[in-house]
Amino acid sequence: MPLFEPTPYEVLGVARDAGADTVDEAAERALGEGRYTSEQVRAAADVLRDPARRLELDVQFLLPPGPVAAAQELLEPHLGRPLPFPDPPAWSARDLTGLYRRELEGDFAPMPPPPAGFPAVPERFGPDQGVLPPLEPPR
Repeated sequence: MPLFEPTPYEVLGVARDAGADTVDEAAERALGEGRYTSEQVRAAADVLRDPARRLELDVQFLLPPGPVAAAQELLEPHLGRPLPFPDPPAWSARDLTGLYRRELEGDFAPMPPPPAGFPAVPERFGPDQGVLPPLEPPR
C-alpha cells in the first residue's frame, strides 16, 4: 500500500499545462498500461478536465510554501481582484520572546498576601519542597 496518493498529473503522466486532448490521450494510455486502477485513472482525468477542480488542485499542490504575499501575487491575475489577506504583523519573534519572559516572570512571582479578612490557605495545600524543587524563571 503506498504511503501517499499520487496526484492526477502523476497518474496520467502529463505535464501541469496539459490540455484536454492531451489528458484524454493520457487517460487511454494509462488505462492500457494498468499501473493504476481504472477508477484512479477516471478520477484523475475528471479532475484535470474540470477547470475549477484543476485550479483547486493546482493551488493545493503547486503553491510554494512561503509568505502570504507570494500567494497573493500568484493568484491575483486569475481572480481579477485583490485577495483579502491581512497585513503582516508589526511584531517580530524578538517581541514574542519578551512577552514570553514577562509571562514566565508573572507565573513564578511570589503570591501576594491575602486581603484582610480572607481565610488563609490551609498548610496542607501550601508549597511543599519535598514534591518539586523551587523553579527559577529563565532569564
